[in-house]
Amino acid sequence: MNMKVNWKIIIALVLVVGGIYFAVNSTVLRSYNGSNLNFGIGSGPVTVTNPSEEALPVRLVGSGTRTFSVSSTVEDVSGRSARVGTTQVFEFALPPGLSEFTVVSGSEVNFVSSADTRLEATVQPLKTADSQTTLIAAVVVILGALFYISRTNGHRWISASRRKSAVDLAAAQEIEKQTFDRIIMGRGSSNKP
Repeated sequence: MNMKVNWKIIIALVLVVGGIYFAVNSTVLRSYNGSNLNFGIGSGPVTVTNPSEEALPVRLVGSGTRTFSVSSTVEDVSGRSARVGTTQVFEFALPPGLSEFTVVSGSEVNFVSSADTRLEATVQPLKTADSQTTLIAAVVVILGALFYISRTNGHRWISASRRKSAVDLAAAQEIEKQTFDRIIMGRGSSNKP
């Protein structure tokens, strides 16, 4: 059997898979657990749990020369990075318990902890507004690719589903008619002498 490959449909399928991967990868929370942590931070909130009873020194390190700002409701965790060599660094003492902060401006920033204390952290890669925009863009790309695939195939799935529902409806009507006839015929036979 010789099948002709439709490259446009394959490209549309790749767009669907890529859109799903991009949407999930961009919006799913990332969790980190352990000591001596070093992980990337996006533009969304970062929540770190310090189980010890004392503050731990941590750093936010940005690659490049562009400064970044940190915003938090935790005291002494907000501020601006300072240039150290070829990188930008923001050092602060991570207080005991739960702390949340956000890198307001800047990109490619890493959270670095060299403490032996086991920390737990969750990172939301994007701000809420950016997550919504990413999801909307991914849905538009996915739906557009699926529509293109459907149109290329003459929307055969629609006619197949209509045919199936029409057959199901006809079968249901036939059963209903037979049941009605049986009830009517049953009454009619009891009225005869």
